Amino acid sequence: MTKLETVINTLLQQLKFELANETWESRRRYFNQMLKCANSLGITEPCAELYDTFIRDDNGSTERHALHVRCVRLVDALACTQAQDEYGIPFNEPPMPDDAKVHEFFQGREFPIAADVRIDHLIVKAEIEMKYLNLTDSTIGQYKHSWMDIRRYFYDAGILGYDETLMKCFIQEINNLRNSGSMKEWKWKINRKAARVLMEVANTGCFLWGMINRDANCNSLETESIRSQYLVSLEQRNLSKSTIDLHDYVFRKTVEFTEIETLKDLLSLTPEKIHLVITKFACICNRRSMATILPILRSLLAFFFTVGLIKKDLSGLVMGGFVQRGSVAAYISEKDQTELVAYLARESKRTKAVILLAMNLGLRDCDICNLTFQAIDWRNDKIRLIQKKTGEPLVLPLLPDVGNALMDYILNERPKRADHYPYIFLRKQAPHNKLTSVYSICSGLLGCLGIKPVNGTATGVHLFRYSMVHRLLAAKVPHQVITDVLGHTSKESDKPYLSMEESMLRMCALNLSVIGRVSWRGGASDD
Repeated sequence: MTKLETVINTLLQQLKFELANETWESRRRYFNQMLKCANSLGITEPCAELYDTFIRDDNGSTERHALHVRCVRLVDALACTQAQDEYGIPFNEPPMPDDAKVHEFFQGREFPIAADVRIDHLIVKAEIEMKYLNLTDSTIGQYKHSWMDIRRYFYDAGILGYDETLMKCFIQEINNLRNSGSMKEWKWKINRKAARVLMEVANTGCFLWGMINRDANCNSLETESIRSQYLVSLEQRNLSKSTIDLHDYVFRKTVEFTEIETLKDLLSLTPEKIHLVITKFACICNRRSMATILPILRSLLAFFFTVGLIKKDLSGLVMGGFVQRGSVAAYISEKDQTELVAYLARESKRTKAVILLAMNLGLRDCDICNLTFQAIDWRNDKIRLIQKKTGEPLVLPLLPDVGNALMDYILNERPKRADHYPYIFLRKQAPHNKLTSVYSICSGLLGCLGIKPVNGTATGVHLFRYSMVHRLLAAKVPHQVITDVLGHTSKESDKPYLSMEESMLRMCALNLSVIGRVSWRGGASDD
């Protein structure tokens, strides 16, 4: 009996007590196929060549490929061949320490941790610190895959202990892979997040959920110094943080697109490079975004000239973006609205409540996200809130269908929180904080139903607001009532909405029949 046959027989005996009969028979058949594969190759011992050939022999079946890999892992573990797959990943990773050992290891240790802490212990510690988030098994599984990538990165570098510098090198490497298109966006995000979690736990001993800022440093110290100077000038103008972040984004992208690394590079900035920057922005931004980006780019170039970083003021080369706006606002037809409402019974309770708030009460995206329990007056059937956009109070009727949908979501679907969290609409995944936007909910539902708006292509929450106004105008509701429902304080704000009153607009149309007539010839056309 060959060594390979001995290993497989031992495995089958072990699995006999662990698997159901049908599953065990399936494993036996696959192990027999491995033996046939070994005979055809003239191989008698477990080895990487056999593993690779056997895995490739899957006849294009994903299921068969997975089972072949599972059999290889079992043989590799028992035979201690320590083989790797086609990506250089071991079929059997070294075991991780258990939670009890890690808890004992970190007992009484101070943070930030020293270099004598193995990366394995830090990974298990990070997983323990994230348990309070109650993440789904699939999400934790993604983190574990990324942590194993980090572990292999450390092992390949010959470093078993945690090293922050090496961790930053890992982040830089995945950034490069993502920028070159070699790593998918979702994989880059989870790898970056997993690395940041380890860094936070290494420094503090715990993990607090929060947004991760993008790695925003420039490629050189000189450009980073200019960036800092630019950000200070923006702060001195008392701009909001979100506006400063947008200016910072344009700065970093401009430096990236023009490959500026030194002051000399910036001094030699040419109109051709400015054109290149605009072209590259146009490739990654839509037309409406360009209308925001271009004025910022113009102000950035003016800043360069003002502080003497460029010899000529190149801001005049950047023209404002043109966005064609329709004369009549987009809305959802009555037929499509009826279909949408009927479909809500098949959607989640959160989606139903959000859509009804937007469609029947015309609430803005930000006001839906910021809706609190205190704003709902259940006794008097009212919704009382302060509009985020204007800061003005707004009182709306709590319609029966809206109230029922809200109550159904709150009682039967809203994630439970131990604290008295004031916001109604929460994320489905941990951490269960308030939503920051419901755009994806609205646009996703419209896309699912294939609903196309009348007079446009909008798919956001404002489309439902316009649709509500269209219904009110069709019902001949007085304009002042519509103004009050929308929460407007200025008649100017009503103009885009009132443009949907098509019958009144037709009455305002000019008679174009006189065009081409010459009045002094008695109405005859001019040949």
